[in-house]
Order: sequence, then C-alpha cells, then structure tokens
Amino acid sequence: MRICALIPAYNEADIIGDLVTAVRPHVAEVVVIDDGSVDGTGALAARAGAVCLRLDENQGKGAALRHALARIAPSDFTHVLFMDGDGQHRPEDIPVLVETARASGADLVIGARSLDRSRMPRSRHFSNSVGSQLTSRLVGRPIRDSQSGFRLIRTESLSALRLRARRYEIEMEVLIKLCRRGATIDHAPVALVYDGGHARSKMRPIRDTVRICLWSLAFRYLGA
Repeated sequence: MRICALIPAYNEADIIGDLVTAVRPHVAEVVVIDDGSVDGTGALAARAGAVCLRLDENQGKGAALRHALARIAPSDFTHVLFMDGDGQHRPEDIPVLVETARASGADLVIGARSLDRSRMPRSRHFSNSVGSQLTSRLVGRPIRDSQSGFRLIRTESLSALRLRARRYEIEMEVLIKLCRRGATIDHAPVALVYDGGHARSKMRPIRDTVRICLWSLAFRYLGA
C-alpha cells in the first residue's frame, strides 16, 4: 500500500506543523491544501515536510480536495487518506484504518467515532446522527459515521468518480457515488476528539447539515 494523505486546511497555523510531522511516518506523502489561509498555514506545512498546494481564495473543503485529487491523479498511490486539518483526527489512528483496509480489501474505510452524546456538542451530535441515518437509508447499508472526514480510499475506485462538491458535502458525495458503483465499505474505530468540549471544526451544524442532506438527495436520485 502506497498512501497519500490529503489535508485541507484553512487558517490552522497553530497546529498544522505538528499535524504534518505526526502524519508523515504513516504515509508515503502528505499533501496540505492551503484553502486561502491568511496566517501562514501553507508555509508552516511545507516547512514540516508536506507538499503544499495553495488556493488564492477560500473555496471550501470539497473544492480543496478535488483540486488535490486532480494534482495527484498521475501518481502511483494505491490509496488516498482524507484527514481534516483542524486537529479532530489523531495521526496515531491512521494504522487502524490501514490495517482494516489491508485485512478487508475494502474500497473505502471510514474512521468511525463512537458519537457519544455526553462527549459531543449537542449540535454536532445532531448533525452526525441525522447524517448517518440518512446515508444508511440512501445507500441501503449501515453507515456508522457518514460525516467522518477521516477516510482511507482505494485510488482506483476514487478516480472513477466525477466529483462536484465544493463544501462539506464532499464526504456524502464520495460515499454515495462509491456505493452506487458497488464499492465495498468497512469501518475502523477512531477516537472522538473535541477541544475542551467544543469542536474546532468550522462547520456550521444546522446550515451545513441541511445543505449536506439536500445535496445527498441530488447525488442519490438525480445523478448530480
């Protein structure tokens, strides 16, 4: 397995260097997509050993990931690791995803959190629970954590998809379109991480959950 980690980041100068340093031992290459940051995120990522792709304006998580996927398309990576740049995913959990993919041969391994209500902000628990229930119905199979951005995907399967998401609906688009192609899905247990009980994520739970749900219906039934 030859893995490329793709980390979209927007104004994460305080943690991006340490994150890149911690991820590098587990993968062949780390690519950080600096999504229009104004705090030096890209320079710090490059200093820590990442390949840094720079977007001049903040375009959203989906747009950042699609930009990176286009850039690495000619490479020989067997798998792509999606990982958020805000500290919610622990680099030490990467081997769990890798071993699950190796053992199961799954096209997509989702890093599934426990979704413990007592350890999550109420709004985040709502968005994750609603998203997972909706996704399970849309794809006809149980999905434990549809909103997890911590994923390991077989490059061959991913390259066959025509992606168009610009924001947080990217996870649902990839999942739904892979399932429509008959891809195999597995889950790997990962830690639930919040900073003092408050997510660092820039996602706005109510607005973005509605957007994700609407786009999910379009991906599933309209062939968007």
